[in-house]
Amino acid sequence: MSVTSESLQQAWQRQALDAPRVTLDYLRHRIDGLRRRSRIRNAFEYVLGVSGIVFCITVGWDFIRPRPLMSLGVVLWALAMIYIMVQWHRRASAQDPADQLGTLDALQFYRHQLVRQRDARRGNWRWWLPPLAPGLVLMFAAFIVEVQPTPWSVIAGFSAWLVFGVGMGVVGYERDARGLQKEIDALDSMTPKT
Repeated sequence: MSVTSESLQQAWQRQALDAPRVTLDYLRHRIDGLRRRSRIRNAFEYVLGVSGIVFCITVGWDFIRPRPLMSLGVVLWALAMIYIMVQWHRRASAQDPADQLGTLDALQFYRHQLVRQRDARRGNWRWWLPPLAPGLVLMFAAFIVEVQPTPWSVIAGFSAWLVFGVGMGVVGYERDARGLQKEIDALDSMTPKT
């Protein structure tokens, strides 16, 4: 079978027609899905944060109240949790798209939202760990100074829980950021390089 310039041109034209297309309906579907996932995840974060504050104060009230160093540690921890929830809302809340988006505008908006979600997750321990640290250090100090005899098993358990919880949180957020980056890379591969 011989290849002619006419058959090559027909193959090239057919290829352009067979290429996958991104429609506005598909982009709206992806944007709505991202917004829904963001809202659900953020609601989970807020409920978890508020529940943690309420649980810590209500369950430990009799233990915390007579110990000033422990009380200050818990107050600092609660304020840090509120700060973190506000920051999380600022960084990762779902934004509403404009009512009339064209395909290119929707594609840019979707990419911007993916970048925003990725950036909120990637390396986020750098902004949420520093506010938490003073309250946690103060709580550990209060266990050693204000509680007699020193509850080393409680301190060890609390330390293990913190290391495991923080480690799993960082790993989970980084995994999510990598998944979002893959989707960003896929979008970028569809746009022509100029």
